[in-house]
Amino acid sequence: MLRLACAVVAAAALLTACSPTVDTTRSVTGRTTVAGQPAGDLGPVDPAFAEAGLRAVDPCALLDAKLLSTVGTLGAKPAGDPFQGCRAEITVGGQQMTVTVTLGDIVPEWDRDALSLAGMRVLEARQSGSCTDKAVTQGSPTRAVVVRTEAKGGEPCAVARQVLSGVIARIRTAPPKIAAGSSVMAGTDPCSLIDRDTVNKIVGDQPKRDSESLYDCAWRQKGITLEVYAKIGGDPSVAGFDAPPTPVDLGGVTAYRSDTSTSYPSCTLTWSDRPMSQGRGEVVVVYVANGQKIAGFDPCAQAVAAGKIVAANLPKS
Repeated sequence: MLRLACAVVAAAALLTACSPTVDTTRSVTGRTTVAGQPAGDLGPVDPAFAEAGLRAVDPCALLDAKLLSTVGTLGAKPAGDPFQGCRAEITVGGQQMTVTVTLGDIVPEWDRDALSLAGMRVLEARQSGSCTDKAVTQGSPTRAVVVRTEAKGGEPCAVARQVLSGVIARIRTAPPKIAAGSSVMAGTDPCSLIDRDTVNKIVGDQPKRDSESLYDCAWRQKGITLEVYAKIGGDPSVAGFDAPPTPVDLGGVTAYRSDTSTSYPSCTLTWSDRPMSQGRGEVVVVYVANGQKIAGFDPCAQAVAAGKIVAANLPKS
């Protein structure tokens, strides 16, 4: 996620990705470069890959036996969720590999050289024992369908391309939908859960909006951050390494508040929107930070105000 605690790490990663020095992890064999998207054409490259459509797709259903049998032998049933993607184990030529697919990831490397694959512009990065292929689906923000393969041997990039080609074809023709009733947040744009007036009251007028996934939305201005996102996580009511979370009533919904007043004063509200299973489940998070330590700005009061609106606007399970 995009919280301030991770800002330095994220910035370093972006600088590395955009560095003018030679990227030795990139695959250059068999490459056909294609031009970047023309200026002004920043929507989805194909209506099938629009954000709303991708949010409705079940990533684990993409990695089904029919698709993966064209690549190798499927092991255990693929496991994952709409928020962090899906992972499958396959055997290719006697070599065990792990394949992961995620939908709608942010891609900072739009202008890099790319492969042309299944009619899509694909950014490929090869590392020792792994390969990541990102099929660019839109610009502003630049998103991608991502397939990553990991193996101790074999040719991970060849497998990644083959799986990605199959995934692209499924999304274009018959994308498998997330089962009705299995999730509250899946299919929901987190940016739509809070109105602009509330955002402006908390963050300030004309804040910058960004995200790193289809289920994350953040607004920033002059050191103030408001973020809303969904994930699969632990029971919010259970204490972790920090102080026990404080229950907060959001208007019929009980959330749990944790705050920090160290380097960057911040407050996090977390609640489950579905019943927990073995201590884990789907949770919604509202996060507010005061990065500039502005006097009189109470992150927890603002997080509760935002949380009440988000909770009221969530789809009903």
